[in-house]
Parts: sequence; C-alpha cells; structure tokens
Amino acid sequence: GCMLNGKQYPFGFIERTEDCYRCSCSQSEMKCCSLFSIPVAYDNKKCKVVFNKERCDYDVVRKDNPSKECGPQARV
Repeated sequence: GCMLNGKQYPFGFIERTEDCYRCSCSQSEMKCCSLFSIPVAYDNKKCKVVFNKERCDYDVVRKDNPSKECGPQARV
C-alpha cells in the first residue's frame, strides 16, 4: 500500500482519506487531490476560517460568535 501522513492505505483508489484527500495508490506512486476548497474573499476582521473535517470543507464564521456563518464567500 501507500503511506500518507503516517497512515497506510491500500493499493488502488481511495475515495477519502482521514485528511480529506482523494488518492490513487500504486506500487510506484501516490497521487492525491484535495476534497475541499479554501475561502478567499471574506471580511478577515470580523470572520475567521475553520476547517470542518466531517464535510471536508471550510466554514467562514464570525469571530465574535463562531456559531454563526459570515455569509457568501469566494472559494478556490
């Protein structure tokens, strides 16, 4: 298999790793791409970015009340 961040994965296609990547593992290499996008356009004075590992995505929440989202953001 292949090793990624200290965890062993079997040869073949890996739908989702513990760190939110989709990978292909072969005897010669391991290729991975992220399952998440990173917010880039948000009010960084009022908001902060928090990684949601369950959804493999980032939430942009208010700094003064992290239980509330900050509204629409541009993502890359």
